[in-house]
Amino acid sequence: MRVEGSNPKVLCPICKVSTSSRQVRVRSGKEMVLWHCALCEFDFFSHDPTSSLAANKLDESRLKASGLDIPTRDADFVNGLKQSRHYIDEYFDTDDKGANILEVGCSWGYFLKLARDAGASPFGIEVNSLRTQYVNNDLKIPCFSDIESCESSGIRFHKIFLFYVLEYIPQPVTYLQRLVDLLEEGGSLIVITPNVNDALKDLYRNEGFLNFFYDEHSINYFSVKSIEEMVKNIQHKDRKIETRQGYSFINHINWFLTKAPRTTNMVGGDTFVRDFIALLRPDSQCVSGWESRQPAVAGELADLIIEFNRRYRQILEKHGYGNQIRFIIDK
Repeated sequence: MRVEGSNPKVLCPICKVSTSSRQVRVRSGKEMVLWHCALCEFDFFSHDPTSSLAANKLDESRLKASGLDIPTRDADFVNGLKQSRHYIDEYFDTDDKGANILEVGCSWGYFLKLARDAGASPFGIEVNSLRTQYVNNDLKIPCFSDIESCESSGIRFHKIFLFYVLEYIPQPVTYLQRLVDLLEEGGSLIVITPNVNDALKDLYRNEGFLNFFYDEHSINYFSVKSIEEMVKNIQHKDRKIETRQGYSFINHINWFLTKAPRTTNMVGGDTFVRDFIALLRPDSQCVSGWESRQPAVAGELADLIIEFNRRYRQILEKHGYGNQIRFIIDK
């Protein structure tokens, strides 16, 4: 049942105006009150999930309750390394060699490891105590359990990264300002977070996805407008805000057919098109006779699929429906 109303006691954490509320079902099946700010297009839950995150409860609601397998630590690390290589390629340059960098919500430390391999001096913040211990003891990379400990260290950073973390943090404006304060002059804060304006939810109205989208631990659901409003309240010299579509059209077709998620071993994206193209353009030796029967049509189909997926993502991003919001704040 959908219940809406105004409650002046619950103010938007971003623009401080009164919000409306409605009941939503989250991934775990619970019914919870979701608050909505019409002014800055921001959805949020009003509770603080920090203690539950510290107790390693996230994957139970985010994955297990949705029928997805919780990966082992080793499998999670391998998957994280694959995804983090793309972040290193995009966001690292020669100026990062020898520089202090910080990742907030560093999980098992896969991005930090690659940052160290690239020549940076990495640090992490991770509230999950099991993962903090692993980063400190096994990877030998300094990892704080909270931002207060990081602030007390007196360290300043050339770049600070938050990959799918801001959605878990209460009072996000204040938190981001504290991170900017931890930057050295000329440093950058780089953030990726889910977009509340999602094609599966808002364009296709997929029933399965509607019951999957909200999670009890993920309390902030930003739009481009809410990010823009938030950045206005943060001291900065420059900023860049955009949406990107990380999931392929094949992922959306899966939701249409099954109304259920499928493991991608990535956060916010998938490799379904790449894997599908591999059937048409296999890397290994083709089966006997394949070359003579199908090379031309296989190549044309592969080109068609690649181009369609590119245009599909381009259209969603153009209209602000990319499933990721990426923004950079320069100090």
